[in-house]
Amino acid sequence: MDIAHIELSVEALIGSLVALGVFFLLCRSILAEDIVICISGKTRHSWKSIKILEQACFCNVCEILLTPSAGLFCDCCGLCTHSAPACQRQADASYHCKDKWLRNVDEVRHLWVRGNLPMSYSCAECGQEAEPDHPQDTSGAGPGLYGWRCAWCQRCYHDNCYKNVDTKAVCDFGEFRDMIYPPYCIVAARTRESVRLHLAGIKPPNIENWEPLIVIANTKSGSSTGSSVLSLLRGYLHPMQVMELGTRGPQDALQWAAKTSPRPCRILVAGGDGTIGWVLNSIYTLNIKPQPSVAIMPLGTGNDLSRILGWGAEPPSTLDPLQILRSIRRARSVNLDRYDLQIEKLHYRLPIQRHPIKTIHVYNYFSVGVDAYITYNFHKTRESRFYLLSSRIFNKLLYFTFGTQQVMQPDCERIEQKLILHLDNKLIELPELQSLVFLNIDSWGAGCKLCELSNSNGEGRIINSISDGMMEVFGIVSSFHIAQLQCNISKPVRIGQAKQIRLQVNATVPMQADGEPWMQTPADIRLQSRSQAHVLKLEPTLTTQQQ
Repeated sequence: MDIAHIELSVEALIGSLVALGVFFLLCRSILAEDIVICISGKTRHSWKSIKILEQACFCNVCEILLTPSAGLFCDCCGLCTHSAPACQRQADASYHCKDKWLRNVDEVRHLWVRGNLPMSYSCAECGQEAEPDHPQDTSGAGPGLYGWRCAWCQRCYHDNCYKNVDTKAVCDFGEFRDMIYPPYCIVAARTRESVRLHLAGIKPPNIENWEPLIVIANTKSGSSTGSSVLSLLRGYLHPMQVMELGTRGPQDALQWAAKTSPRPCRILVAGGDGTIGWVLNSIYTLNIKPQPSVAIMPLGTGNDLSRILGWGAEPPSTLDPLQILRSIRRARSVNLDRYDLQIEKLHYRLPIQRHPIKTIHVYNYFSVGVDAYITYNFHKTRESRFYLLSSRIFNKLLYFTFGTQQVMQPDCERIEQKLILHLDNKLIELPELQSLVFLNIDSWGAGCKLCELSNSNGEGRIINSISDGMMEVFGIVSSFHIAQLQCNISKPVRIGQAKQIRLQVNATVPMQADGEPWMQTPADIRLQSRSQAHVLKLEPTLTTQQQ
């Protein structure tokens, strides 16, 4: 009897402990604060090679000149150190980095870093620039760590001028304050699924015309300068608003835009046309209001949308974060048509059976034929495990190789026999072609302007607009014809213009939309503009003579 009583007591004790634990977790989830702010003390530095800076740097710990192979810098605050463990550990222990978020404050104080100032800085106190006759050190002691810079507002001072500065004053974040997420405006919280902090909200700061900038870079696009873009811009912005495009896509980065709503924001996409389309599609899918305006840093091979919007055909040879941010501020927001490419497969097994309609969003162009087949072969090669080189020159060489192959052994001859085209419900009689191109922007195949070339033949002019809901349709005769068009020594075959396009495909053909190719089986395809995206267009600056 006593033993049974003891066993019952043990079971009751275990049950009570389980119930108490459940009750504790329930209370914790209910009473947990929405804001779980973090980092007290010193934050961790983010070390990168000083090769990115392209200037001489000195170690902030031992003050010895750093060699490119043995030097590191924090791409958040700009602190420099040797890669040797001794200096790096001392830097981590002794020097504070940018705070990622702060609790119960509404201001940030200057974060001063000594030495390694930009090559052409001006002292915020005396206004004098750094020149050979006015070096950073006015003592004549030679090279070393001289001058001071705030990691937030980027103001720089000579050593003598720095003595007159209130070093504990509140920082106003400087020239780019309207682009920065201050650390005190970020709300971080834990979820029931994870104890790790995540972005829970944004409290808009009291900054005039605040329209923050979110940076998303694809480090695998065409040229491999995406990592450098990230590192350089982290030093001028909040490090957490500068993000690499991960395997999950841009959804994580776009949470910043969603949490910033209803305040508008801007997005800089560093990548190729495919990356830009991915971001624009994600903005549409997440239904972010107001829509962010998207700027472009061209890192891909073709960069057709970047060319049209004034951001150039390739990244600048020297990345200047000041110029990048100033260009984004100067750019104006314009509308870009978003076309719905709806694909419905043909040849049903049963008359009543209907295949689901697949929808692809198109921003630049859509094509069927030899150009899509060349792009398809290129993408298969790039996805191969033997593809080791990632550069714009090597990619263009691959395009040239596959294009030459189609000249010698054409695979898309008489493709018009496999297509039935209707433009605004009117049947179009197609001539002999190897490709059919539908343009929203007048840049195709890495900068080839088909509308402009078509207008040079003396016929009625075709006016291209990226926001009129109308596509221009052209034909390409052969792969050699593509080469002639890119050299501006030939003209495309003009087919027409339309707002509603229907294309019936009766055999398997290669297709591409904004540079993303696939092989399409027989289908009924419809193309029509149903919405618009917001993009930033950079107008060329006038020189003194032009003014």
